[in-house]
Amino acid sequence: MKKVLLSLVATLIATMSLAQNGLVASLSHEGNVTYYYGVTALTQAVEAAASGDIINLSGGSFTATNITKGITIRGAGIDSQEPTYINGDFSINITDDTNRFMMEGIKCANAMILSGSYTNPFFLKCYFKQVTYNSTIDDIKNIMFVNCKIPSGFSAGANNTFNLVNCYIGGLNQRDNATLAVTNCIIRDNYYNNNYLRQCQFFNCIFISSNGRAYAKIPSSSQATDCISVNFGDHDFFSELSVRTGCPTTSLEFGAVFKTFTGTYTDEETFELTETAKTTYLGTDGLEIGLYGGLQPYNSTPSYPLITTMNVDKETTPEGKLGVTIEVSK
Repeated sequence: MKKVLLSLVATLIATMSLAQNGLVASLSHEGNVTYYYGVTALTQAVEAAASGDIINLSGGSFTATNITKGITIRGAGIDSQEPTYINGDFSINITDDTNRFMMEGIKCANAMILSGSYTNPFFLKCYFKQVTYNSTIDDIKNIMFVNCKIPSGFSAGANNTFNLVNCYIGGLNQRDNATLAVTNCIIRDNYYNNNYLRQCQFFNCIFISSNGRAYAKIPSSSQATDCISVNFGDHDFFSELSVRTGCPTTSLEFGAVFKTFTGTYTDEETFELTETAKTTYLGTDGLEIGLYGGLQPYNSTPSYPLITTMNVDKETTPEGKLGVTIEVSK
């Protein structure tokens, strides 16, 4: 509870500082809070942080920095009025994973590169233009992405294990010995190479062909349960699977599945299913497939309190105090 309250206070003060100083990063360490300002504020906070610390970022664009510590980084949310951006490629290579690395509410405008050997990194309610890796000797266990959007490609490689839950993936590429469990996701790709989807388990997913053509199928080393394909013409995308449960042989049209999505990603797209699709295409839990089914339906609002309004009095009281009224989300 103390850490939660400290984080909230840091977020409040960082936002108050934002009105006067622009970009703000607050670093919470053992009951103390330190503030950094400007486009390099994230870099300064990461350099000063110790494993287990929390960094809160205001809205705005921060310069990317490589991360080697088991810290928590929180932003304003990817769909907030002023999202928190990290600009530039950066790597996650945790050299001390005594504490789990976590990132939430961040919009990453370039590529995030996974490398090293550690366990349980967690990415929640984030946007990554691209996720990739940089070495065939990496060994990261239990990489978790929940309620994330990754529109320009997700490369899973080396000996890493991935869990993707209620995410939009604009191209999934499995290589080396990577294994993936993919649940309630929308996966868009050209599917020219069936090696892209080896050693995967898919549950309650929707596969999208971006151009109406498909030249490959999910290989027999993978499994699919209660999944559908969209815009594949007469191609049965699931026909080579050794384990195939509840996956129709016929591809569907966009209009039969989505309210507005027609294959092109935009930040404004919600990926909601039609009312008919919600009750027709059900997952292993009896709920709708895609982003809004399952145990963690897609929601981009951060899990921690955020400031919704803040009013600061123009003048101090006779006692020299300045009145501040703050409302936060629940």
